[in-house]
Amino acid sequence: MTNTAPPTGTFDAPALQEVLAWLGAEQETDPLRHLPALRTHVAAVAAMDIPAMQYLKLLDLFRMRTEALTREIKPLLLDATLPIPRQLRTVALALMEVHGTLASGYLKVIRRAAPEKLRALNFTPAHLCTQGLAHLVQEYEIAQLISLPASADFWRCARALYGLIRTGLPTDDQTVPEVAEAERSMKVILALATAQPEGFSPRETSFLADYLRQQATALEIGPEDRPPAEDEYWLDEARGLPPVAASRLMPSGDRPPIHFSCKPLGTLARRHLTELESGDRPESLGIPGAAVLADYRSVLNRAEVRWSNPPKRRISRRHKGYRVQVCTHLGQLWQQLHGSGPDGVEPLASEWLIRNESANGYAIMHVAGELGGIVSGSAIGLRSAPDMPWNICIVRWARSELADHIELGLELVAPTAEAVRIARSGPDAQQPIPALRLPALPSLNRAESLLTARGNFRPGPFTLLVDSAARLQVSDCLAGQLTLHTACIEIFEFDRSPAP
Repeated sequence: MTNTAPPTGTFDAPALQEVLAWLGAEQETDPLRHLPALRTHVAAVAAMDIPAMQYLKLLDLFRMRTEALTREIKPLLLDATLPIPRQLRTVALALMEVHGTLASGYLKVIRRAAPEKLRALNFTPAHLCTQGLAHLVQEYEIAQLISLPASADFWRCARALYGLIRTGLPTDDQTVPEVAEAERSMKVILALATAQPEGFSPRETSFLADYLRQQATALEIGPEDRPPAEDEYWLDEARGLPPVAASRLMPSGDRPPIHFSCKPLGTLARRHLTELESGDRPESLGIPGAAVLADYRSVLNRAEVRWSNPPKRRISRRHKGYRVQVCTHLGQLWQQLHGSGPDGVEPLASEWLIRNESANGYAIMHVAGELGGIVSGSAIGLRSAPDMPWNICIVRWARSELADHIELGLELVAPTAEAVRIARSGPDAQQPIPALRLPALPSLNRAESLLTARGNFRPGPFTLLVDSAARLQVSDCLAGQLTLHTACIEIFEFDRSPAP
């Protein structure tokens, strides 16, 4: 990045001089070495009582460096799994802190600087709101990449910046292009939050954020003179909480909060999905090119459901407090079920606490034991005791507010499973693929199914191999419909060919 000379000011405290010297020096080329210093200096300046216009000049220099670092660091987070490695988590948290501090800094300047002084530097309050909300978009996306909920301060800052756009700017500052850009950033945050980003893998989250940067303007923010409608979301300004579905809880108080409808955005996403299925190229629709891949169309489909149909009141959940064992390594679980692992060796399992359960699954919290490779959409094994069968579950959402604290939402897909292999002949011939056979569940209208790693589903015939020390069974089968696929696994039904 081209080095820019720092501004000169009258505040000559040693700490400020150190910051100015750092800004004027040659930049560190390694982003992981440059970020700690940037974080330290941004925080130091934020704590100083610097005149607003000088602070703005420093913010602008920090902004350029932060944008460059974000472009280099975000790709490092796209393959992150839980638990996030400590070094990577530290880097992500530092980058989030820098973005959040800069957003708060722009808000501080807007409140302190005279509009005429801003215009003398070709700035407007609307322009500063745009910069602040752009930093919050980046902070929120990074938080979702590492399964971290946004803080109350995040939502309060977003609300304050957006409130200035709506009602707090001078009358002659309301029509500038920056107002539309600031509103777009706010809509990106709101739309990403309501899509339930904790249910997406990091790469899926990144794709969805890119989609929303282009299409979030379809989201409609309601007028302030009425309360939210039943099919809208609203922001709890008093507690600084993320968007709440009005169908679950209506706001209290006389003053209507910020409320918005994602239905127009859902309609647009559904139209894009239809056009993609018809063969239109993503570029012609103004959406990210990755949408040509089925995996990312699935992301858009899941987000569309959330936008078009805000969640209703929660189904009945039973609060529990008993411990279970969880195996996050399906390879080890397959070996034990298959009998091919070392004799008497159990798969690596960790201890978890059931927080609540329903007919559909569980919410669990990690208590003890090693684990790894957890990402939304992955499959895990769960059992209540060593002598009980392994339940097969899909991770539907994941949160990790602290490095050693992980919570998961699980969908129960099968009460038991059998380790098998599948083989194909012809052009698709390859080594037999490990899979888990899931029993038929007539109550859910689901036939006998197979769970495999992502990318192994093929329509047509295959051979099912059930081999163990006791028996070898070979069945000719025909793959049926694909009933579930995530970024990690696929589940498809199959039919056994009748014996000759």
